[in-house]
Amino acid sequence: MKTQIFRNIFHTLLVLVILTFSVQRSFAQTNMTKIKDGTVSGTPNTPVLGAVLELESNNKGFLTPRLTASQRDAIIPANRVDGLLIYNTSTGCFNYWSTVQSVWLSLCGTPPPAVINISTVQCNEVVVNGIYKQGEFLNTNNTLNIPVSVTQAGTYEVSASTNNGYYFSVSGTFPTTGSYMLTLNGVGTPNKGYNTGESGDELSIVLNNRPANCKPFVFVEKASVDFVITCANIQSQGNYYIGMALNDTNKLKVAVNVTSTGFWSINTNVLNGYSFAGTGNFTTVGAHTIELTGTGTPLASGTNQFNLSSNASNASSCSNIPVIVAPVKYSVDCSEAVINGSYMQDVALNTSNTILLKVNVLATGKTTITTNTVSGITFTSGVVSLDVLGEQLITLTGTGTITGANDIILGITGTPGLEAPCNITIPIAAQPVNYAMSCSSITVNGSYAPETPMIASNTMTLNVTVTYPGAYSITTNTVNGISFTGTGTFSTTGAQPVTLKGSGIPLAGGAFNYTITSNSSSGGTNCTKSITFVYRTMNVLGVGQGLYAPGTASNSEAARAIIQNKNSFGPSGKVQIEDMKIFNNGLSQGATLRNNINNNKIDIIVLSYNFLPNAASIEILNDFVKNKKGVLIHSQENSASSVQDLINKISGGSVTVSGTGTTYQNPILNVADPILEGPFEDVRGKAGGSDVNNSYYVTNYPSNMTLLATQQGNAARAWMLKHNTLGYVYVGDAGWISGTPSNTSTTIWPAYVTTTGLPLSKSYTGGTVYNSLLYANTMAWAVKYVQENTIVTYNVQ
Repeated sequence: MKTQIFRNIFHTLLVLVILTFSVQRSFAQTNMTKIKDGTVSGTPNTPVLGAVLELESNNKGFLTPRLTASQRDAIIPANRVDGLLIYNTSTGCFNYWSTVQSVWLSLCGTPPPAVINISTVQCNEVVVNGIYKQGEFLNTNNTLNIPVSVTQAGTYEVSASTNNGYYFSVSGTFPTTGSYMLTLNGVGTPNKGYNTGESGDELSIVLNNRPANCKPFVFVEKASVDFVITCANIQSQGNYYIGMALNDTNKLKVAVNVTSTGFWSINTNVLNGYSFAGTGNFTTVGAHTIELTGTGTPLASGTNQFNLSSNASNASSCSNIPVIVAPVKYSVDCSEAVINGSYMQDVALNTSNTILLKVNVLATGKTTITTNTVSGITFTSGVVSLDVLGEQLITLTGTGTITGANDIILGITGTPGLEAPCNITIPIAAQPVNYAMSCSSITVNGSYAPETPMIASNTMTLNVTVTYPGAYSITTNTVNGISFTGTGTFSTTGAQPVTLKGSGIPLAGGAFNYTITSNSSSGGTNCTKSITFVYRTMNVLGVGQGLYAPGTASNSEAARAIIQNKNSFGPSGKVQIEDMKIFNNGLSQGATLRNNINNNKIDIIVLSYNFLPNAASIEILNDFVKNKKGVLIHSQENSASSVQDLINKISGGSVTVSGTGTTYQNPILNVADPILEGPFEDVRGKAGGSDVNNSYYVTNYPSNMTLLATQQGNAARAWMLKHNTLGYVYVGDAGWISGTPSNTSTTIWPAYVTTTGLPLSKSYTGGTVYNSLLYANTMAWAVKYVQENTIVTYNVQ
């Protein structure tokens, strides 16, 4: 029968859901249907085989219509389709309509629980049968007749209970609605009796788990026992703790003198959640000692004064019987405390910062365990219940932000109940050193020159702002053979200077950038500081004659004066260099040229007017540029073939050189190049002048050479070229660096200088020319190239 019930239920469920889904979907459904919510979005969409509809969720159910029994019965018979399902809120059961049986059936049983009521009139007709005596077990005569009205047929369970050790009950099935008289059978033993005239025990009637508004009384005859209680000798036994249910050790030991035998009953009132009671039969007169068993759970500590009453004929009783419930009491061993979480200066505690205490509970109860507040933090358990004797683990949770870097000693206290306070040490980690460097404050001390070891005066100083003291390390990278390091310990916060000491031996001259980094925990901004190293002494060989070559020019003539001026080229000049030594080769070729280069360790060669290098000299100059990595500044206009041969030898090209010079102006290109953008002046977009307008020009130059200046009016003809990787520059006029402080001609000697040799521009035919500044820039580039590339010990072949 139940199998058929479940089949009908599920059939009805499927029909209802399909109907609901069809309302929501207006198109025809040809496949089986599966409805699911977001909790199962990852499952397959296809319903299981054999199911026309599948519902799927991890946290939701299918809700049917909920009707009372009256609402259910109001559904007109024509609409009661076989399998129609509802949830009956009156009976708390699913009901479905059975056409075959023409009845509403229930999943709770067939038929469903009956709907039962007792009217006021019926309550007055309740009949108590039999005699009830204190201490005597109920028999078959002890029954209860209860009239009831049934508005829905079905099963029933009816009970009538007392607080005096006995009750009545009956169960069965009402086949139809109507009025019935139920007979309930009594079970149990009355513990208490009543005097004549008293109402007796009040009955609580429950109909199918629903209390009835009917409370008749049962009179219990009081036993004829008589005795006198010795109140002064009542003793409590056992231990009494807050929140712990009393057991068989918790008793009151009572001395009585029996004068008339029979069933006895002694009990106390209920105080603080517990009480005592006892029953039995005195079979002899005289002195007896009895025990009253405790029940219940004490709610609070303190002394409870109980009143004791009995069923003795003389109503023997006692008052103010003391029973002591122990106050909460426990001990803590701080040495076994477990400290969880991490603790660091100026870091706020979180839920992981706890202290786990092993508490030995001596008496149960509620307490709060806390620490004092030290360095901004404290721990507390909140109110906890110590409800079991013996060891118990209690967690204290920390709050606050640690204000110091030293270990913290916290005192453990407990209110109420802790026997003795103790201390716990919390290890605190200091914040790692943290500071910010002031990049703008960096100064470089001491002098710096190539191949000169660092000494005590070679330092960097900078200011830092310290947030957290500690050991610091500030260093630079190693550049040009040297680095700087500063270490120590910040003992205070705030602004303070730091000195970094230099170490190593500089490899070369020039400006080098040093990146300064620190071990500050916050990382911070790295700083960059540039240090200029004085370039080593450069040996310059003048090749040529007259004022056109630095080896033969006088101290006031541009070719020599510009590179000898210490404000331009000197230890503290614009180009910081130890010295510029000038040697003269004149017009010597071949072996003499080689010896002059090797014996004087030449770094830079300035080749100018009237030197026409032969084949041997070309090989020497090529070896000087390519293998010794020296710089050749080549300016020649006397022989086109000789110029071609030297350019082609060094560049590997096949240039064409012609001496058709018809202009005084040679436009300088606007390109990025260290010569054109040199330290003396940015000459891009300006012009270089030809000496007596008879310059040579180069065409068909190779791609490994960069065009710096052209012939005016003919951009295809190169007046100045520079090799892209080698130290080689060609200028198509042997007199381009000729000039004096007094010569103001606009057609000759375009290199103009002051009386001390500072380079100047010059008014010239066609405009202003910048030969002196271009020459100074070229020498500045040559110094840097030589410092970084030249092999000083190499001898040319």
